[in-house]
Amino acid sequence: MRFVVDTANAVITRRGGAPLEFHAVGRMTGLPLDAVFRLAWPELSDDDAAACRTEYRAIYEETVIPATRLFAGARETLAAIHAAGIRQATVTGKRAADCERILRGLEIADDIDLYLGGDSIPFDRHKPAPDLALLAMSRSGVRAERTAVVGDTGIDMQMGRAAGARTIQVLWGYERQAVAEADETVATWDALRARILTG
Repeated sequence: MRFVVDTANAVITRRGGAPLEFHAVGRMTGLPLDAVFRLAWPELSDDDAAACRTEYRAIYEETVIPATRLFAGARETLAAIHAAGIRQATVTGKRAADCERILRGLEIADDIDLYLGGDSIPFDRHKPAPDLALLAMSRSGVRAERTAVVGDTGIDMQMGRAAGARTIQVLWGYERQAVAEADETVATWDALRARILTG
């Protein structure tokens, strides 16, 4: 989360704006970048928003992707779930190709079956709308009642609920307290792994 805030603020301050407070951006995790930039400039034009996105992605590519690291326990959990034959998808506000490139760089891409991003659905159907989760279910051939949406924000949990899936909130991301839309919470990767593998 810190990387996202710092990158957004780099764009904003370069363009003469005041930096945004950490939690103002954190609460928007999963929403399109335009929404973040419109916190700084509510009347931001579509053309200027596009320019901000381009600048953000250039900074992200140069500085954030090389610095991205996995949480301890993530690699083992994803590998165990994959080995059990359970399909895994990423559903992110990032562009799908960007997400895949990041995960390939972290050497966990082979454990992920499907990459979906903000560009996989219509622009106005981003989280917390259910579209990304529903598309993941459709492409994976999995029913909602057999799907768990795992995430660290209320927006993730809202998306999962709207899609009819079970929602599992991890407590080591942005939100450190349980949110109302979470069906359950887990505090460690071991607990998440056990919860997924036992159904």
